[in-house]
Amino acid sequence: MDYPYKCNLKVEKVFGEQQVGITLYSGLTIFVGANASGKTQTLKELRNHLKSNMGSNKVRYLSSNRIGPMEQFRSKINQYSYPADQYNVGDQGARQARHEIETVNGDFFTMDARKDVYIKVAERLSVLFNRQIYIRWDAGNMKVFFGKTETEDEYSVVAEASGLVNIISILAALFDEDVQVLMIDEPEVSLHPQLQSYLLREIQKAVSSYGKVIIISTHSTELISFNSIKDLSNLVFFTEKKVPIQIAPEMPELKNRKLKDFFMRMSQVYKTGFFAKKVLLIEGASDLIICRFLSNKLDLNIDVAGSQIIPVDGKGQFPVITKLFRLIGKEVAVLTDLDGFTDDNSIVDLFSQLPYAIKLANEFGNENISEMIRSIKSKISELVQSHKDDMKVVYEAHPYWINKDDKEEEDKAIRRALVAQLFSFDDSELQNWPDGTAWLSLKTRLKSLFSILETVGCFVLKKGAIESYYLYAPNTTYSEKPSAAADEISELQTKDNELICNKYEDVILSLKYAALTKNVDESFAVKKELLSELALVLGVLPTVSNEKEIYSIIKQAKGSSNSLFNYRIINNNDKLGVEISLHSAIIDVSGLPFQIFTGQNVNEVVNGNVKQKIL
Repeated sequence: MDYPYKCNLKVEKVFGEQQVGITLYSGLTIFVGANASGKTQTLKELRNHLKSNMGSNKVRYLSSNRIGPMEQFRSKINQYSYPADQYNVGDQGARQARHEIETVNGDFFTMDARKDVYIKVAERLSVLFNRQIYIRWDAGNMKVFFGKTETEDEYSVVAEASGLVNIISILAALFDEDVQVLMIDEPEVSLHPQLQSYLLREIQKAVSSYGKVIIISTHSTELISFNSIKDLSNLVFFTEKKVPIQIAPEMPELKNRKLKDFFMRMSQVYKTGFFAKKVLLIEGASDLIICRFLSNKLDLNIDVAGSQIIPVDGKGQFPVITKLFRLIGKEVAVLTDLDGFTDDNSIVDLFSQLPYAIKLANEFGNENISEMIRSIKSKISELVQSHKDDMKVVYEAHPYWINKDDKEEEDKAIRRALVAQLFSFDDSELQNWPDGTAWLSLKTRLKSLFSILETVGCFVLKKGAIESYYLYAPNTTYSEKPSAAADEISELQTKDNELICNKYEDVILSLKYAALTKNVDESFAVKKELLSELALVLGVLPTVSNEKEIYSIIKQAKGSSNSLFNYRIINNNDKLGVEISLHSAIIDVSGLPFQIFTGQNVNEVVNGNVKQKIL
């Protein structure tokens, strides 16, 4: 689809004879507005319009009542009882119409028809939600069961949480390559805020990785995300009794710098923190922009972990907000600028008295962290006083000095800048500082202290503020912060993760603390699938004459010839073998294609080649 893509509709049930214009400016378009403002009816008319122009099977619509067909097995709807084990998704006839079905049943049929889609969904269920999914045919009808990873017990899909069933439905639809346009009415149904955020990332990845067109209608702020003010054009605003409004990206108002700054600061994160298991407090809008980008870029799954990143608009708010969230039983982590450490102890004191922090301090030969801090800060003051005259060229190059307030105490700015430069210079360069050995020793002690603090959730930006880490936006000024952060991430989007991890290590440490520890790895499922076929394929090679016979034998053994893999018969010096490639564009593994010959150890070859892809 070429953008912008303009659609002219009539939504007579809501807007009468008025023309409704919807323009798709990118792969993701979002309908927002109050209940009864016409979002669902417009979405359905847009569905009809796109199906007539693109083909019925290329456009999929998911209703907000996606689990409707199983509701009679979940709730009492009449005088009869419907045992959960009697629920089935449908028969082969329904399977053929899977793209027309607007409920989760269509997506279960997709997982049955497409092994690669099944793997994509099943791997995420296993790693992120501790669930296994099983699809079986029973007397001509398909049934779906679940099991928890740590047990062998199974239960019908109707006994699973509705939110998880909704996640499965949407993920399967996102990964289905046959569907070019996916329309979802209220994807947030039954999902808590962090899972809504996770779902948005999967939607965005489907747009960027698979070229899908996705149109959603939502009431959730978690499903609205902006990288720049131009993203505002992807929203369609609905108001009761009024034709929906879109803002064209060429509108002159969108070029206003102050509006851009305000736009990047808009957030609902304060409220969503009350739904989180863990909160990561950061200083402001720029930190939030960078942290969200890094979390998404590195697939850290902060949202699935039940964590929320919350800007507090200045380090002075850290103590009171930390105490508030702890009061209601939340685990709190903090990411503070370096001056939150050098200026006073109000932030580190929030963590220094935690039992585990005291234990770690004891292991370093100190009674507590406060003792370590006093000793280190005494040494900092001593070195600053001794060298503030002969190290001007060092501290005057740092933003802490460049941007200091005229009324600010000079020694405070020098102290901040020199400690920041300790972590901005290599150790070899520090050797050349006046009294270089003492500065290196101080850096070692600071690293030990920061390591303890990080273990209990207190993270310090050792180089200064977030701007001190920028690679592309100006890093010596603190003006127009959100705009500079937006400029930085626009450049970082195309850069390798290795570079980003190296330059933003301090920030990423705090994000990993808040994130899920396990990563999605599709390679295990691919290996298992390949091993179920490959030994058979190699065994029959001397008796087959072409690849069609290979797939026929696979069908005899497995009941289906729909293999994830392409097999090409090869002969190398009278040694028979096959070249194997992946018959899917959505599986994230590396190492294919590869070749294997009769007589080789199948397990060793497969394990040596098929690996998790590093995105």
